[in-house]
Amino acid sequence: MNQKLRETIDDYYKTIKEIRPNYRTCYNSFLDYCDSYYSQYSLKELFKEHLDILDIKKACRLYIEKSKKATSIEAVQRFLTAMDFFYRYLKENDIICESLETGCRRKEIVHDICVNLNNELEQKIYLPFDGEQELKIVDEQIALLRNQNFYQLGQSIIYRLLVTYGFKEKVVINFKRCDFDRKKGNLLVNYNGENSIYINLPEDICQDLEEYCTLNMYEDRICLFTKSNGTPLTPDSMLGTLKSRLKKMNITNFTPTTVALYGVANLIERGLTLGEIKLLTGFETQKIEDVSQYLLTDENVDEVINEKIK
Repeated sequence: MNQKLRETIDDYYKTIKEIRPNYRTCYNSFLDYCDSYYSQYSLKELFKEHLDILDIKKACRLYIEKSKKATSIEAVQRFLTAMDFFYRYLKENDIICESLETGCRRKEIVHDICVNLNNELEQKIYLPFDGEQELKIVDEQIALLRNQNFYQLGQSIIYRLLVTYGFKEKVVINFKRCDFDRKKGNLLVNYNGENSIYINLPEDICQDLEEYCTLNMYEDRICLFTKSNGTPLTPDSMLGTLKSRLKKMNITNFTPTTVALYGVANLIERGLTLGEIKLLTGFETQKIEDVSQYLLTDENVDEVINEKIK
């Protein structure tokens, strides 16, 4: 056991426990992780020579595994914030760790942890598909789709609809042919039979939808988008070709839901209200709030809020 680390954490926690009581479990998991791998090192040796951001990711995973309530992006952010606060305290006492200088609570760190948890623990922590390199690869793969094949052209259109409007899977699957008005260039969104809205489509999507309807040989179909055999789409077949290609490139976070949540993130950043996003996308309130929380990962929340309310 690294007794000095435990004592230092205990001393620090005494100063924050009134305002950050839920950090105790974060620090306990960090202690357990360090006891398993680094118990033989002094406090300075641990942080100066051995600890890196990969260790923080692994310790966070341990925290998620041990806590039944820690099943969200917010829980991952909580752990990383707790580690940032503790490292700030260590620096004030002349203990430096180069790997932690840029901070633990960063969007790419949250993303990596959540993807790893989903893949290895089969959890469902939903987060947007928003890695810069991954988005570039998707664009490259879309450019390789055969636009004379209606199913592959449909995937290109669906992807652009998802990143632009954040539609939930069932919204896209339930689009009817009659929902697309070629003359007006709009699309009827009416996923629940109660609320409906016409959206004016960008010219490129509208033109490609016209081409798609011309190429789709199943003239008697009801649904706007179909599989290559003319039957209705399923979540697995919405982006089937793209998913298959990206999986071979070890990109595992590419699904209709994660792409749609990237679209939700865009809507949030464009200033749409929660109610407007819910009406447009079909996503429940919790998912929209999760994305909003995720977007704040790189932000100084105090500064952001105070700037908006001053």
